[in-house]
Amino acid sequence: MTEHDSRWMYRQTIDAMVVACLQGQGQVSAERIRVGVWNPNADDETDPNQVTMNALLRSMEERHRQALAVLFAEEFASGIFNALTVLAAARIEPFTQGYEGEPSDDFLGRIDGSEWPTEAH
Repeated sequence: MTEHDSRWMYRQTIDAMVVACLQGQGQVSAERIRVGVWNPNADDETDPNQVTMNALLRSMEERHRQALAVLFAEEFASGIFNALTVLAAARIEPFTQGYEGEPSDDFLGRIDGSEWPTEAH
């Protein structure tokens, strides 16, 4: 497979989405919650909601913050899942056909650690 092959591009794109969820932007808010500080630079004058979020996180037990962090990370992944569903429904290449069902199914498989099939479909 090469970069000019739609199946190659499909795999690359799905894998990039998985990396974003597990190591990238999908972990930013979750990590803020885990450490208990939403925005260390927030002030009442310019960021009152973020100041409130800082106070909320400080008031939570660690186990509650951990549970909330998981929820935030899952919501990020849910957004990607939904975007893939829309792309497939709109028949946007290369998301017209998945390997294991719909592209959103392939995304879920990859995020759970499944390998790509060895045979192209």
